Amino acid sequence: MNCPVPHNELERLDALYRLQILNSEPTPQFDAIVNMAAAIFEAPIALISFLDRDVQWFKARVGLDVSGTSRHSAFCTHTILSDDILEIEDARLDPRFSDNDFVTGYPHLRYYIGAPISIDGRTNVATLCVIDTKPGKATATQRHQFDQLRIVVAGLIDAHVTAAKAGIAEQHARQRGTLLAQVEKISKIGAWSLDTASLKFEWSPQIFAIHELDGDQAPALEEALAFFPDYEREAVTRKLRSCAESGTPFELESDFITARGTRKRIRAIGEIERRDDGATCLIGILKDITDQYEQDKRLWRAAHLDSLTGIANRHSFQGEIERRLAGGAADAVSQALLILDLDNFKDINDDLGHLAGDEVLCEVARRIARAIPDSAFCARLGGDEFAVLVKVDAETGTAEDLASILVREISAPITYGQQEVRVSTSIGIATGSCHAIGEDELFLRSDLALYHVKQTGRGKVQSYEPAITQAIEEKKRSVTLIRSAIAEARLEPFYQPIVDLRTRGIRGLEALARVRNAGGAISGPADFWHALLDGQCAREIDEVILDRALIDMARWRRIGLDIDFISVNASSSSIQSGCFVEQVFTGLARNGLSPRDLKIEVVESVFLGNDSSDVRQVLEQLSAGGVRIALDDFGTGYASLSHLRDYPIDCIKIDKSFVLGLGGDSRNTAIVQALIGLGKSMNLRVIAEGIETPAQLDFVSALGSHYGQGYLFSKPMDAESMELLMTAAAAKPTPRAACGRRA
Repeated sequence: MNCPVPHNELERLDALYRLQILNSEPTPQFDAIVNMAAAIFEAPIALISFLDRDVQWFKARVGLDVSGTSRHSAFCTHTILSDDILEIEDARLDPRFSDNDFVTGYPHLRYYIGAPISIDGRTNVATLCVIDTKPGKATATQRHQFDQLRIVVAGLIDAHVTAAKAGIAEQHARQRGTLLAQVEKISKIGAWSLDTASLKFEWSPQIFAIHELDGDQAPALEEALAFFPDYEREAVTRKLRSCAESGTPFELESDFITARGTRKRIRAIGEIERRDDGATCLIGILKDITDQYEQDKRLWRAAHLDSLTGIANRHSFQGEIERRLAGGAADAVSQALLILDLDNFKDINDDLGHLAGDEVLCEVARRIARAIPDSAFCARLGGDEFAVLVKVDAETGTAEDLASILVREISAPITYGQQEVRVSTSIGIATGSCHAIGEDELFLRSDLALYHVKQTGRGKVQSYEPAITQAIEEKKRSVTLIRSAIAEARLEPFYQPIVDLRTRGIRGLEALARVRNAGGAISGPADFWHALLDGQCAREIDEVILDRALIDMARWRRIGLDIDFISVNASSSSIQSGCFVEQVFTGLARNGLSPRDLKIEVVESVFLGNDSSDVRQVLEQLSAGGVRIALDDFGTGYASLSHLRDYPIDCIKIDKSFVLGLGGDSRNTAIVQALIGLGKSMNLRVIAEGIETPAQLDFVSALGSHYGQGYLFSKPMDAESMELLMTAAAAKPTPRAACGRRA
């Protein structure tokens, strides 16, 4: 370790020698300072040192048995270089001190805080320092108190010089008393002694201040113990008795109620002192630690409790899971993790405001806490997500039973102002024990179960099953396939003709999403079905197919291929994205196409749910702008007739499941005939999907359908192949074109 020298070293040494303090006798005033400094930081070592030319000499010390060290080894050589407090949080990590003998060897110092002390304001002649054998960091309160102690030390040194020069012992004593009183006041530390024979106390002024007690007459033991609440008094009494009888020093921390009823937190230390005459007394100090105690409680609450609901937070919950899963035999039973997610909670915030949302979260937290067993542990993980950890045994019942109770309790109306708010919850469950599963896996399984229930129907309970993981992995594979295809421009539209059954001419094309794989093979929807169920991924697919289809349509128009429209599918997530209408009309304008050139196909599921009014608004905007709307897979939903009435539908497409059954089941024939008749009566274009055989073609034609689509006419094909097909058809028009074969 290097040993820096101040630029004014000669001036500094001259000032030091003029103090006439080196090698002077210890004094209780300086000793009190180091004791209080150590108490403030709860550290074992505190020193007041003076730096001579080659040595560091201790005027006062606690925790070290030597009177000084070589200056080369002294941390304080760095402290006197500036006027600021020097703090070293971990000496092992500080290159200035990591090789110091006192760091690498006994006493293995780690933490240091030192304050330079100057008498004349120009030269630093001494230091006050606190040292610990473990790393640390001073709080703002500790630094302030430490800085005040530095002022007191400077005053004591000055008093020493004054006394040495003037020889006025009485004045010196008064100064020391005043300084000690200041030390007690700024540190909130007082000194006490208890005569073991008379059981009477002697208190310093700060002890009276801590007790908020007027006067200067200390109470007897019983009166003093009355300041401690009932639940603390017995423990304090035992500490005092043990110290008096066995001589064992004590340290305690306790709640404390002052003479004015103020609740405080104190820390006290004491030891026995035996006098020459054989009498004994207990002596010690008492410190008011209320501010630090309350700050520690606030920090603990911030670290472990949710600030809104008051129940445990994610950090605390994860610690509880780790504790239970890593426990011994008593905790070896299976633990069930329930993750709860409130359904459509965003609507409450949007409709009623965030204050209403906060009240709902608080009430849900209260209901969860009331519903779970005493042995269970609940927390708010964040947002509108909660969790419950409960052991699974005969006493608590099954996790599914508890989850059902929670669903019921949470779904009950919540009163907010003059309104009743309702919220439902979806719950995912996973179970495991310390022998079978870890914390991360338990969370993962619960999340997977929750994700599954949110995808398949909200307001329900789902326990984890291996099949869920398989489904999630399949979705990941599908999404990865689509994302890479989009990035590499391998996602493209394949087109299937929509044919006028009267002329067999191609009137329109439906654009269907396909992925061209690296080897040239084509993947259809069955290979990326799970990606279509992912909202974000479905929007990306729709955007690419719409953009490519409009480009192809514009090119075909330019080369004279005459088709009435191109039909593009739109997912629920695209329609509800907030930008779908703009995307459609911008794409049409960019490619020089009319809105009548485009037909948007939707399935009935887009009308179901809480966002149906938003869907209606989007479709009405498209329809008003001239874009036609087709209802796909008609006849298979729950409320198709009302949708024809309530939404701007121009066309219905009869689901292929009915067409495939024509000729084999009279009920299918009746259904198709009814659907065609319904469409005509409402002036809607009717397209029969899935025509694969001449017999099916004849059936739908006979039943009155004018338009059809299916493998009988053409399989879906890429833009280049479709262009060739349309070019050939345009060159050789026939009233009844030969039907293609199914590929």
